[in-house]
Amino acid sequence: MGAKKLALEEGGPQRLELSWGLAWKKFTVILDGKVVGTTDGGSSELKKGVNFTLPDGSTLSVQIQSGVFNVELAVLRNGLPLPGSSTDPEQRIKSAAYMLYFLAGLNTLLGVVAMVTENEALTALGMGVGSLLFGAVTAVFGFFTYRGTRAGPILAILLYLSDTVLTVMDTINQGGKPQVFGLIIRAYIVITLVKAVQAAGELKRRGEAGVSLQP
Repeated sequence: MGAKKLALEEGGPQRLELSWGLAWKKFTVILDGKVVGTTDGGSSELKKGVNFTLPDGSTLSVQIQSGVFNVELAVLRNGLPLPGSSTDPEQRIKSAAYMLYFLAGLNTLLGVVAMVTENEALTALGMGVGSLLFGAVTAVFGFFTYRGTRAGPILAILLYLSDTVLTVMDTINQGGKPQVFGLIIRAYIVITLVKAVQAAGELKRRGEAGVSLQP
């Protein structure tokens, strides 16, 4: 079971409510407390996409989009993602930025702990001054990602891809095997950043289109 509240416009009240049961059954759309429509086809129907007509005549499209590591519920009104929905470009940019801030904080924390406690296990993993520098750079990329630039996530992608290659090569040279779980986490990071690059490009195109329409 689940539920989600969304606004129809940026900065507006969350007038729209979506609710569903197990396996996405009894998916219901409610606007201003009134039921707009329901569908009971479950996930199979929502994967194909379902449209609802709102009282103002606009079309609300809902579709389950399965990604590599997650399942997103795309909610669009007249073809544009609703603010705060999983496919909203601004939401994707914020998610990527928050992820980079978290990674920056984690690397910084582990680096400080390794230096203060002289922990051999952390030192063996390369934690220390290098972690502090890595965390600082990641935080900078997070800042520019949050600002909606494409450079921020692109540079972060290059950073993590380079770090992944170096880590794998170092592990193999020492006679070990790369950890599958670690590679999966890194893949998730890169995919999230790629979505942020695409989202930043989408917002830029919207801005240019808005300017071109002005008299």
